[in-house]
Amino acid sequence: MEACNAWAKSHGVDAHKHGVEFRASPLGGLGAFATKAINAGDTLLLLPRGFAVTPYVCEVALQDASLARSPRAALALFLCHERARGAASPWAVWLATLPAEGLDGSAFGTSADVLAAAAATRRAENPGASRPADAYTAWMASDDAGGEPPPKSYEEEIAGCRSQAAATAAFCVGKRPDLARHLPWAIAAVATRAFRVNGTMQLLPLVEKMNHSSQGGRLVVTSAGELALLAGATYAAGDEVFLNYFDGQDASTPERVLAHYGFEPAAAC
Repeated sequence: MEACNAWAKSHGVDAHKHGVEFRASPLGGLGAFATKAINAGDTLLLLPRGFAVTPYVCEVALQDASLARSPRAALALFLCHERARGAASPWAVWLATLPAEGLDGSAFGTSADVLAAAAATRRAENPGASRPADAYTAWMASDDAGGEPPPKSYEEEIAGCRSQAAATAAFCVGKRPDLARHLPWAIAAVATRAFRVNGTMQLLPLVEKMNHSSQGGRLVVTSAGELALLAGATYAAGDEVFLNYFDGQDASTPERVLAHYGFEPAAAC
């Protein structure tokens, strides 16, 4: 991560200035850690406009003004395009810190076996609270359906993820068949690492390294148009600093957390 931290600093993002460093997390992968005492509401990161990968950035990079109509595909194609450029890409240092591959047959990069096992565990632990596997599908197919549909089950959320991934892949191949070999990786990366800020889906280097907590930080747009990550809790030096993945997003049911991110739903509380 040292190279990525230096790369970010060269682009105007100085995590150390705000008392944050990125390194291996005991939760797995990388995480953010406080290097000094941090209070709730303190700025953890300040990202200038050019640091976020937005659909507009993708349109410019790929010279295709139609990409903004499909933000998820735009971000995936951008990752494919920059990965294909190798060391010549200005994003190469950051790209090297992302997981090497997406997993085939996955719901957004998470092994189907892992998802199935986690869903089975949840059903066994709390069968009364688990939704029938076809609750939402049956409601949609019913002639007598009224009111609000029930939340989707684990199986329905996972199927929805796979369907969305397939649609994104088809769109991307239609646009740039030469980048198809990178798509499984790119689609998984976008699905598990993109954020929606003020309605715009985007990729945020460094921020995407942070682990989730419901008491974690949140992203806000400053008056200068920068993105600020504000601490959601108080931290002592050495503590891991968290991000609330679902702040302002409709992705907080246990079923959706599992399908989209692959970690145990209980950990999303």
